[in-house]
Amino acid sequence: MAPGWIEKLEKAFEVLGCTDEEKVTPAAYRLEGTADDWWKATGGRIFPEGAALTWIAFTEAFNGKYFSETARERKLVEFQQLRENRLAIDQYEAEFARLSRYAPRMVENPIDKARRFRDGSRPDLRRQMIAPNPRTYEDMYERGQMIERDMKERAAASGSRFAPVRDRRRFGKRPMADNGRFVPPPRKNIGKPNRQTS
Repeated sequence: MAPGWIEKLEKAFEVLGCTDEEKVTPAAYRLEGTADDWWKATGGRIFPEGAALTWIAFTEAFNGKYFSETARERKLVEFQQLRENRLAIDQYEAEFARLSRYAPRMVENPIDKARRFRDGSRPDLRRQMIAPNPRTYEDMYERGQMIERDMKERAAASGSRFAPVRDRRRFGKRPMADNGRFVPPPRKNIGKPNRQTS
């Protein structure tokens, strides 16, 4: 599947520290069979002579050929609808990073990427992430981690010191009659002296 091939290349490029422009040449070299024929026929149109090579343009062209438009649209919608909800911030970030590959134009601007990450965060985190307005996605993710950690620590502290412990025993309960009215318990030895046996 096309996205899997691109993901493997991106992992290698990350290890190698490749720039955006340096990714296209080795990716084109890795194409085989009909994909290589496709590149030979269309590479010149995607990058006319003298044009800068960009990874986004390459992946869009490659996915356009080998990853159906319907499948790409599904991934794009999945990215647009991504919300942290019950996920931990690290799980949300992993999904955000994975799905953002299918919407490169929506995240190519660092400020737009940071805002999109913030806007998909849980409401309790999002409120706290707005005030300082971090300028990058990495800042936003780091701030989200700190806020989530702080919230967990506060919940743990309040749970151990302030949360009421509920006793399951039923002290002081009075029997009720069938109609729901209070019925006092029978009194024993009222007005009678205690007899001691010898």
